[in-house]
Amino acid sequence: MEKRRLPRILIVTAGYGEGHNSAARGVRDALAGRAEVRVTDLCAEAMPRMFRLTRAAYLWIISRLPRLWKLMYEVSDKRNLAEKPVKGLAPVERFLERLLRDWKPDAVVCTYMVYPYMLDSLAARTGNAVPYLTVVTDSFVINKSWLCSESPLWAVTDPWTREIMVEKGLPPDRVRVTGFPVNPGLGALARERPVSWKAGEPFRALYFAQRSARHARAELEAMLEADPSIRVTCILGRRFRRIYPHIRDLRARYGHRLAVRGWTRRVPFYLAASHVVVGKAGGATVHEVLASARPMLVNFLLPGQEEGNARLLEKLGGGRHVPDARALAAALREMVEEGGAPWRRMHENLVKAEMTGGSGKIADLVLKLAEERTN
Repeated sequence: MEKRRLPRILIVTAGYGEGHNSAARGVRDALAGRAEVRVTDLCAEAMPRMFRLTRAAYLWIISRLPRLWKLMYEVSDKRNLAEKPVKGLAPVERFLERLLRDWKPDAVVCTYMVYPYMLDSLAARTGNAVPYLTVVTDSFVINKSWLCSESPLWAVTDPWTREIMVEKGLPPDRVRVTGFPVNPGLGALARERPVSWKAGEPFRALYFAQRSARHARAELEAMLEADPSIRVTCILGRRFRRIYPHIRDLRARYGHRLAVRGWTRRVPFYLAASHVVVGKAGGATVHEVLASARPMLVNFLLPGQEEGNARLLEKLGGGRHVPDARALAAALREMVEEGGAPWRRMHENLVKAEMTGGSGKIADLVLKLAEERTN
């Protein structure tokens, strides 16, 4: 008897922000052993030089000129990409066409909002419609660029976001609440390493330094001065050489209360070992924190989509935006008051929310699409 082949699933992403790539990896991991999977950054593959330039410009704008980013976001929120496609992406669409023709996927997962329109265009032009699913990596604040394709399914992070998208005109039966597709192992790690705290014990904060050295220094000092029980693990990542010289003396001053790490693959471990996370409201970061059921204090957010991620934290009762170092210190002091009762309530809210399993649910949906096509 001939062994039935595994379905082929193509996952297309883009490196403009870590959320799209993180979502792609999460779905890929959930499909392991169930499908033949290919993850492709279409923009990076089709036009590598232009991709490097535009990605560098994007990162520079969001870190240095957030007001300009807000203006760009608002302009894009008025544009129907089905009627007015993004100019200059013809090489990407041609690359996608070749990939569909040569690799012959049974279904496609899109984690970047431009690709559904390309799939619609190719289906209309060639008559070969490959079923696809759109993974929406934002919450609450949903840009129009997500909404105007002919996507068979949209996977969204939460019921409030689904309600917003349906109100904007999407068919209710095609918008599914799955949760964000984080690493499938995060929820299990959080369950295996439950966290608790009482007065007198170290209160562990995981801090992602994603802005300037000046901000990192001010926020680290504020956190460590907020309460003597606070211990901080600071993740500098690729900013290590830029930031570390400006905070080196803090390690000498605070000793074992401050640990500094560069680039690391152990973020899930640090999440599970922490009581609170402090960082930027990027989609991947916020949802990894939610899957780990750790409260989060957002110290920076981009106008537009990241405002929605912060709203989701607030809606779940598991975190909030702290606009400056003083507000950050006050929020940490509040968490450890009354023997940690405020922190405990936030943690329990996130445990009850069960923001896990998104990768598996999306994997199930796309496999069903693939099965329906091959039957």
